[in-house]
Amino acid sequence: MNCTETVPQGNDAIAVSAARSSVSSFSSTKTERICSLLSYILAFAYTGIYYNSDIHDPSYIRTSVCIALTAALIILITELIHRGVSHDWESWIWLSCFCATVLSAVFRRNSVWEPYQVLLFIHIFAVWWVISRAGILLEGKSGHLLPLDAVNGFIAVPFGNLFLRIRTVFDALTSRIAGKRENKRHFSIWTAAALIVSALLFLKSADLLLSADSGFEARFSDISESFRRFLSSLSDMIDETLPERILFSIPVGAWLFGLTAGSRRYPRSVLERERSAATELLSRLRRVPSVIWTAVISLFSLMYLAFFVLQSSYLFGAFTGTLPDGFIVSQYAREGFFELCKVITVNFTLLWFVTRMTSDDSRNRPLFQIPCLILLAESLLFAVIAFSKLFLYIRCFGFTPLRLQSTWLVCLCFAGCVLWMYSLLTGKPAFRKWMIFGAVTLSALCLL
Repeated sequence: MNCTETVPQGNDAIAVSAARSSVSSFSSTKTERICSLLSYILAFAYTGIYYNSDIHDPSYIRTSVCIALTAALIILITELIHRGVSHDWESWIWLSCFCATVLSAVFRRNSVWEPYQVLLFIHIFAVWWVISRAGILLEGKSGHLLPLDAVNGFIAVPFGNLFLRIRTVFDALTSRIAGKRENKRHFSIWTAAALIVSALLFLKSADLLLSADSGFEARFSDISESFRRFLSSLSDMIDETLPERILFSIPVGAWLFGLTAGSRRYPRSVLERERSAATELLSRLRRVPSVIWTAVISLFSLMYLAFFVLQSSYLFGAFTGTLPDGFIVSQYAREGFFELCKVITVNFTLLWFVTRMTSDDSRNRPLFQIPCLILLAESLLFAVIAFSKLFLYIRCFGFTPLRLQSTWLVCLCFAGCVLWMYSLLTGKPAFRKWMIFGAVTLSALCLL
């Protein structure tokens, strides 16, 4: 995307245009230039999350400040870059999840997930919100092309625009030189540097006066105390890790600016080619006759049915409160819980291959849909059994963070079964609903 700005008219405009074209064909907007400068602050604040404190220490405030500042700048830069682009309702969902996890990390409200897990969620939600806000999801929304969207969001867009920030800064400098006119004053970087140096000298002089005269200090005791705390916080930032932080912030800032600003410049023609290629690839997979898949699914269903019949007294003991002989509550509740969840995952994987590799003219036939619905119903029963084990465990021993995580996992499996059955019966896509359900519930757990 090539955006131009207002330039002088007449001969001056021709001179400016010639000078800029001779330097580079790249053109940046005023908004991009401002955001490129903000990205340096953003990257420095981001490095503070890891360099200035231990994320496992809930009493350390500086990490919370760095997380809050990083999140605020990401939102500000993204909104400035995409000003004028309409908000899709889905982008508000991802922004809400991003803000919820940030608030969890800032105020240490999280008691379910580990701190490093919350930071991971923050990164995922931030990237997904940016690409959703920019409108560069391959299907225009979250869907079954999620892996390709993730590659674009985490790799293709930011790394493909890794040098966008330095090009923007260079363009800003060259355009200022080319567009400089006689007898016109500009607020230059030297002016800003002079003001910063003057401010630092003023603060130092005031500190010396407060130390030199106790009477003067007494008159401004409250102000002086706040002032000294401010100076102390500034000095704390200047430690032995400062050079390392500055060095590390350069590639981090380039990546973040490449994501936020590069998503606006990402060619829609590239998205269209990626979408067409993915659609063509999926269409080539639809070569397996439905009879083969029906037989495979039926084999799985019969195995699960035999499992339910032979182990009914063991599987459904949690519903009646009767335990098998030789079992205690903790042993019974833990044994097989995650294995049942993994079985559901295996069934989801099988159904994904079935629905993607079955020929189009067979997918809407009852003889194909009924075995899929039976398999999903059995998966639903697996989720209910797993939840009954977990509920028995919680009823006897109470909630713990791990048990809340397990509850979320079971609910996610249950919702996946229900939504997939809904999709098979109605023909409407339901993957985005499941994805949003998982994200919203996960971010809500972060606030507990």
